[in-house]
Amino acid sequence: MQRLGCTEGFKYFTLYLRSEEELLITIRNSGCQRQLDDEEENTKLIAVNFDPEMLDRDHPPSSPCNHAIQLEDTDYTTFLLGCYNQYLRPFVWVRTGHDRIRERYGVISRIDKDSPISLKCMIRYPLDDADITIWDIIGELVLLTVEPPPKNPFEVHHTWIDNLSPPEQVICTGALLDNLQWLLSLDTIWADDNVLEDVKHLSLRHLHNLSSADTGRL
Repeated sequence: MQRLGCTEGFKYFTLYLRSEEELLITIRNSGCQRQLDDEEENTKLIAVNFDPEMLDRDHPPSSPCNHAIQLEDTDYTTFLLGCYNQYLRPFVWVRTGHDRIRERYGVISRIDKDSPISLKCMIRYPLDDADITIWDIIGELVLLTVEPPPKNPFEVHHTWIDNLSPPEQVICTGALLDNLQWLLSLDTIWADDNVLEDVKHLSLRHLHNLSSADTGRL
């Protein structure tokens, strides 16, 4: 979580590493141009569901303190990912945008507003040796939040990178490359050709920026 939590430059979400156990994930509600086709939708689009049985079984914590969280913004939805040692599993809470998530999926009532939501990637964890990564959690949240769902939840925001200073571009593209190459090394539905294309583009861009740095032009 710490490795990805400090990385910027994704198109559909931003991350804020609040501590070694907590990560804020802020996701754009709209603005997608590349939409899932039917086959990808069947593979990737996962409906969030609230599972009372999971809550009774695992006794999850109530939503952590909401200090320092931004005010409600209709353009964004914020989630808190908590990976606390005492629970031995991750939990996700909706921090802003409760009404929107409830209207779209009917999963958050006033009563369970402070309860963690159940994502499909978390249902079996840690049963049956089920594996879960931060990419699974963020990818599912992006597809649940962005309307319409994007082809690639981890698409790079190249226009945003264009507006960075040359030294900042080197740092940003290097961090993105490191994390997306990590993603491609995993056995997951998120490691597809869309991610590979971004890695190729970033590699060329990063090498160009490094070459400029070597010649003193940064």
